[in-house]
Amino acid sequence: MGIKADKAIVGGLVVTGGVVKPATILIAGEKIIAVLEAKDKFAALETIDARGKLVLPGIIDAHLHSVYIDRIDSLSRAAASEGITTLIPYVGAVKAWGVDKPMAEAMEDFIREGEQTSLVDFSLHCTLLANDVTDCEQSIPAMMKLGIVSFKVFMAYRKRGMMLADEQLLKLMTVIAEQKGLLAAHAENGALIDYMEDYFTARGEEEPKYYAASHPELSEAESVFRFLSLARTAGCTVYLPHLSTAKSIEVVRLFKKWDCLKFYTETCPHYLLLDDTTFARWGSTAKMSPPLRKAEDCQALWRAVAERVIDVVASDHAGSHSSKKEPQWDKVFSAPNGIPGMECLVPLMLQEGFLQGRTTLPKIVEQLCENPARIFGMYPQKGLIAEGSDADIAIFDPARQRILGATHPELKIDYSLYEGMTVTGAPDLVFLRGEIVAQEGIPCVEAGNGKFVAGKY
Repeated sequence: MGIKADKAIVGGLVVTGGVVKPATILIAGEKIIAVLEAKDKFAALETIDARGKLVLPGIIDAHLHSVYIDRIDSLSRAAASEGITTLIPYVGAVKAWGVDKPMAEAMEDFIREGEQTSLVDFSLHCTLLANDVTDCEQSIPAMMKLGIVSFKVFMAYRKRGMMLADEQLLKLMTVIAEQKGLLAAHAENGALIDYMEDYFTARGEEEPKYYAASHPELSEAESVFRFLSLARTAGCTVYLPHLSTAKSIEVVRLFKKWDCLKFYTETCPHYLLLDDTTFARWGSTAKMSPPLRKAEDCQALWRAVAERVIDVVASDHAGSHSSKKEPQWDKVFSAPNGIPGMECLVPLMLQEGFLQGRTTLPKIVEQLCENPARIFGMYPQKGLIAEGSDADIAIFDPARQRILGATHPELKIDYSLYEGMTVTGAPDLVFLRGEIVAQEGIPCVEAGNGKFVAGKY
């Protein structure tokens, strides 16, 4: 009679491990216990018919911020409704959020919040500011013991107390390398940005069109080169989030050619799909950092995605309510930073990546599922459909069309730069550890369903 299971997903096209194939997925409890050929026999208490559907591993959004208007409670509801089963938000800079305690204790608070309020599983990246470097020999090992294995720093924003000098970066890299962790960096040249912002402000040139000029593409490319050079010296594994320029990709290709360092790269849908002409419609509401670039940068990034020069695509969701942004419509330098987008991550990659022929389904699954799991210490528990992995599965209807709205029913954020875009492909059923967490875009579990996933290398 074959293997016995609680659930069987049959008839769909399974996308995992670099291939697309008809297969049967057997689930017992929280785990996948077998992936069978479509013709193989099995026995299961429940059979889910996925004929005509795409069966993907649960998506991992490896870059978002759960400290703005939407915290992990509402973010997780939207995530479940869109096929995202694991979130890895950046938290830290705790004094900026009214928290005055040691970093490891603050991270424990964020873990408790997630376990009490999240519908989906989650891990954490820890953001470190300049004043966190002093005690890093104690704080980083303490956080590693919690299962937080990835950290983030800023190479810009001195005025906000965020920018680290090169010697501070090297100190952190040395400690993190010793602990076998990973360091990410917001890579822009802080001195250049500060100078350009002061220059434009003094001249009264504060409209959104001056924002990209204050963050020139070379400020990113130079910092990418410098960060990778420092990491090579310290022997630290590193990660480059939200790459936005063709010139940065050239630097990445150079370091990959040199083959001298273990590092990973990320971009976001807004850098693939939107360019600096977006400011004409949205004003300072479209402010994010790094800024939107030229159309040719979008094209270069798509090539990097297709050629696997980019390892991860993530949302960098960080939206503030429009009531805080719109009063600064023409005052870009004082407007809040960040845009929403987690809710659009998967439909945009399916529509603009796969259906437009810019990339393939296996590459999308690599960059949204498998690579984030590998890079952040969750593989093979998360990120793929295979025997022994968590039964995190998203069954997508590849033919269902919808129009992206200004709002999402599960989020508090009230605008989207993708409003009005038509996309094809939507999740029918989303499983987290073997249980359905959303059906046809509607969450169907309660807060506290999610678990913290400790990173392990």
